This record gives sequence, structure tokens and C-alpha cells, in this order.
Amino acid sequence: MPRHATQHRGSIGFRGDDLQEAFWTLVDRDLRQMTEDLVNEALQWMADEAAGARWHERCPERRAWRNGVYRRGLQTRYGLLDLAVPRLRGGRLDTSLVFDAYRRRQRDVDRALLRAYVLGTSTRGTAELAEQLFGNSLSHEAVSRLGRWLDGQLALYRRRPIASVYPVVQLDGMHLGVRGGGQVAVLVVGLREDGGKDVLGFSLAAGEQCRELLWDLRRRGLEGVELFTTDGSGAIESALAEVYPEVARQQCSTHRLRGLLERLGRSAEGWRMVREAARIFRASSGSTATEVALAWERRWWRHSPEAVGWFMEGLGQSLRFYDLPQRWWRRARTTNRVERLIRTLRMRLTPMNTFHNVRAAERALFGQLLRWHLTPQITHNA
Repeated sequence: MPRHATQHRGSIGFRGDDLQEAFWTLVDRDLRQMTEDLVNEALQWMADEAAGARWHERCPERRAWRNGVYRRGLQTRYGLLDLAVPRLRGGRLDTSLVFDAYRRRQRDVDRALLRAYVLGTSTRGTAELAEQLFGNSLSHEAVSRLGRWLDGQLALYRRRPIASVYPVVQLDGMHLGVRGGGQVAVLVVGLREDGGKDVLGFSLAAGEQCRELLWDLRRRGLEGVELFTTDGSGAIESALAEVYPEVARQQCSTHRLRGLLERLGRSAEGWRMVREAARIFRASSGSTATEVALAWERRWWRHSPEAVGWFMEGLGQSLRFYDLPQRWWRRARTTNRVERLIRTLRMRLTPMNTFHNVRAAERALFGQLLRWHLTPQITHNA
């Protein structure tokens, strides 16, 4: 930089970052103005083409006459443009090259804001982001309307047939804050042979009610399931017993060990008992697991008969995974994979705070599932 420019900057008390911000502000302003002028010139050229003649030009090929202009704002990646759209008498001006009818934002703007919403930005945060990036604020209602693009995708997702490629299906729930009363989202996750997983469906209710969801999944083709794994929730177990009475149900081994620790207390002796109990679920076969469990019971019964009795009473429900081929044991015995997914969803949905209604909560949850490519047979780059 020339010496006189440096001295002048210091004399008026500007810092380097202040000048840099001022410089880029000017660039943004000039770029927006240049884009606005270019688009308005394009609209005038399109009006000439539609009319068959230029302004005030006498021409036998003329098909229409100019009839003034109307003002229209268009939100673009360069900022808010003020457009003068020509009117024609006796003809029609097709502006689809520049903008779609009734649209006030360029598609790139909508895609960027929708991406921010799907990434977990709140409605208020998305509106603020629009102002920072594109120079014009959006109302919360406008952002909500933008998010309603997901409604069509969600409806499609809930109508798609389900292939019978999920030998193991797992269910778990998460709480979502909804105005007027919290809701529990129950997720149904299918585990594939190739090691992947798909969220086959989800429902929101005041409690862990998923009966209608399970009936819907069965109607859409969810058959051939060999084992359902749950956290032991009474509502989920009841729904599975009604909809899939012929399928075995596995209660998560991790939840059973956690319940044992809660009853024993987090003492050194309690942790030791839990670590030894965990060996039951790593046995080489179901019969060996039963032998290990009986030996564990004899060893610790006198120490804590109530906790040991509770653990052994329902242990059979947590050993159903041994009936599957061995390659499935590790994946089928717990709902840990679903819990990790729920932690990720919760981390992304928490910044959105309390949702206005159930529909908004469903939209946000589905957006996250799309983002993580966890919805089967849905195009993720739609």
C-alpha cells in the first residue's frame, strides 16, 4: 500500500479490519446495483422481443404496445433487487427466464435457507441468516412456509412401500418440546444385512404410542422380521404384541444392565456385579449364557437379593438375540445404534427450541433424517 494511504488511515483512526469491512460493503453494494441494472436491461430486451418492436418504434411486425411498468422485489444471492417489470397491452411478457410467477426469492436463496433449517438452525436463526447473507430479513412465517417443502417429501416417505430386507427392527423414543405439551417421537429403525440402517417410520404422540405406526408399516410391506429390539417400554411392547404377535421381542441388554446398576448403586461392588453380569450377553451360545447367569446369581444372591432377583426375573427377554445367526448378535442385543441416532437428532433439534405444533416438529425431525440419509427410497438431493 502506498505510504500516503497508510498515513491517512492512521490519521483518521481506522483499523485495518474497519477498512476491510467498508471495502467489502462497497463491493456488495456495487455488485447488487450492477446485477439489478443487468436484470432490468434483460427485462426490457424481453419486452422488445414480446412486442416485436422497440420502445416508440414504428414497425409493421409489432404485436403489442408498452403499458408502463410495475415494481417487483426479488431476493437473490446478491441481495434484494428492485425490478421494473414492463407491462404489455395486447401481448404477454414471459418472465420465467428471470423469475417464476409469484416467487419473491431466487431458488438458490431458498435452497440455502432450507439447508440451514435442515442443519438445525431455528426459525429465528434462519430469518437472521437471510438478512446477513442476502441483505433482507424474512418473517418467521416466511421461513416456516419455506420449510413446508419438506411436507411433500414427508408425505411421499410415508406412502412408500417397504422392502422385506430387515431381519432385525429396533424401536426407541425421544422427547420433543412442542407448545401446548411435549411429544414423544418413536422411531422404527430397520437393520440391513449389509450393516446399514434405515428409519422406516416415526410418530409423535403425548406418550410412547406407536400402534398406528406399526400397523401402517405392516400394511406397507414390513414383513419377514425375525426380532424386534426395544428398551422395554410397556407401551411399545404392548403395540408389538398386537401388531406382530408372531415375532420375538428382545429387551435391550444395555438397559437391563443400567437398571441393575441403579438398584445396586454406583459403588465399587455394584460396578463389579454389573461387569460380571455383562459377560452373560457375550457368551458363545444361548445355553452358555444361561449357565453364566445362574452362576452369577449364586455368587451374588446374598449380597443383594432384591436387585439380583429383578435382573434374573426378566433376563430371558434379553437373551432372544441368541436365536439369530451369530453375525447378528452384537447388533440385535441392544438399541445402542438407535440411541446414538437419537443423540445426534437431539443435538440438531435442540437449537430449534420449542416447536409451535406437532406438524412443525415432524417437519424438523424428518429434515434431519433426510440430511443423514436415513430414509429408505427417498432422493436425498431433491
